[in-house]
Amino acid sequence: MTLIELSLILVVLGLMTAVLISLVPSLTRLASMESAIDDVSSAQNAVAGFALATGRLPCADDDQDGLENCPAVAGGFPYLTVGLGGPLRNAYGYDYRYAVYSRSDSTPMNDAELTKASDRWQPTLVSGLEPTTALTVMGSSTPLDLCRALGVAQAGTVNDQSLYVERQTSREAVAYVLANPGQADRSGNGSLFDGLNAEGLDFEHPVRGSSREYDDSVSAVRFNQLWEQLGCSAQLATAGHAHPNVLSTLAMFRQTIRDYQDQLELVEEMAFADNFQTGASIASASAAVAAAAATAPTATASAINTAGATAAAVPAAGTAISGNAALVATATAAQATAITNLNTVRGQLDELALLIEELDELHDSVRDNVIDADTDALSAQ
Repeated sequence: MTLIELSLILVVLGLMTAVLISLVPSLTRLASMESAIDDVSSAQNAVAGFALATGRLPCADDDQDGLENCPAVAGGFPYLTVGLGGPLRNAYGYDYRYAVYSRSDSTPMNDAELTKASDRWQPTLVSGLEPTTALTVMGSSTPLDLCRALGVAQAGTVNDQSLYVERQTSREAVAYVLANPGQADRSGNGSLFDGLNAEGLDFEHPVRGSSREYDDSVSAVRFNQLWEQLGCSAQLATAGHAHPNVLSTLAMFRQTIRDYQDQLELVEEMAFADNFQTGASIASASAAVAAAAATAPTATASAINTAGATAAAVPAAGTAISGNAALVATATAAQATAITNLNTVRGQLDELALLIEELDELHDSVRDNVIDADTDALSAQ
């Protein structure tokens, strides 16, 4: 090769090297951006896993140690709390900002404090029917309760006390956000986070693009997205209908048996009254027999003394004795029947008492199973 050809080759190689060197930062930054995007996806999956395990969303990290600091709802991302090995940072090495929706309510079923594991789901209601038992929560906080909170939050209105994203004049409440601070403070507010992302619970909408005043990016997870991640539809359809409806049916049946017990106790009182009445009839008929028997000697003596003038009184006294004796026999038979009825009713009451006791035990057992189903409803996933 001539010196000229060698020189040309060296020039070309130099130009190629210069171009490649100039591309290295861009390629490195692109790789970092792709890695950061993957990190955001991993963080969202970690949050969903945390929610499945605890029935709530993590609080924010307000001291940058990677651990949540409840009840903080805005700050750093608690990567250690959700099980990640390192902090969530963008391509330029800056930490993300994290915020989560939280709106409390004194009524459990209306509470949407997503960072709090609270028992909100009340499955003892049967659709279209009046409650058969007191409306009390089940005493167990699970992801199903978080599903309830997500549904309440989805239907709620946006307010300044809870997380939302904003685009021009439009506001939308979301479950949580991860805000990427970009590379520089383009808005000149003294923070890497531009616009609404710098502080508070209002964030820029994810659709806002980069500009001379803004280089942040916001990843927002909406309530319905998290709902699907947690499998709320399928799990609430299963645990929210089958098990609680069995409990509701059993509660209604138990109340029906108790109503029947009240009626049977009334029948017992009536049977006891019949027994008492037949006893009184026997006593009355016996007294009439005694009175008729007492008149028989008198009638006989009178017939003798009057030479037969009052002889008709003697057979009349005998007839009275016979009639009242028949009444005694009838009343005795009636009393025997009343005693039999009374004993039968009391036997049924005893059997019913045992049945009620067994039903109470069954009801409590089913209720425990409903709580277990509430607790373990997502174990199948």
